[in-house]
Amino acid sequence: MSEKPQEGLIVLGGTGNLGQQVLPILADAGYHLVVFTRHQVSGAPFDHPRISVALGSLDDPEFIDSMVTTALQHAQKLRGALFLNGGFGTDNGIGADGFTEELQKQFEMNVYPTTKVLSRILPHWAANGGGRVVLTSATVVENRFAKGGAYATSKMAVDSLARQIQREYDPAVVDVHVLRPKFIGDKQGQDAPADLAQEMLQELQRST
Repeated sequence: MSEKPQEGLIVLGGTGNLGQQVLPILADAGYHLVVFTRHQVSGAPFDHPRISVALGSLDDPEFIDSMVTTALQHAQKLRGALFLNGGFGTDNGIGADGFTEELQKQFEMNVYPTTKVLSRILPHWAANGGGRVVLTSATVVENRFAKGGAYATSKMAVDSLARQIQREYDPAVVDVHVLRPKFIGDKQGQDAPADLAQEMLQELQRST
């Protein structure tokens, strides 16, 4: 039996609290991770031999292409893209002053980075054998969330992105999985980072 080719992943949100706990689990599973950051980072887990840090701006399409190139330098194929974006904020409701500004802020954290990257890698997969997308939504898309309407709306947009990808691409070309964690932590009723990482792994390793 031939050894399974090493596969690469692009990760957004990997420098946050959730990402830093998830990255070693994914890297230890054999993937090479290209982790996007806007600011210089160092130390664990970013010094893992299967983690490359990509410092740049998602407003630059050539930079996004360079992340794909980096992944392919370390792996035979770009297996997937993980979006762990977890921007959060509160507001006083749609009718309150400042709601639109907070909504814009939430979209800039939770939606626009995702669409900028997808605009480059979805065509890559259409031409190069396909891949998997894991998006991070939240349970607030299904439950009432007082004073968090802008955040909830941005996460609803993440769900809508997943549905639109499913409409535009055959699942054999681009497959989508949506995580809907509650609060993330180590207390009862919260979603442990290790559990979320295992869910990502199951999706990435699932047979096409």
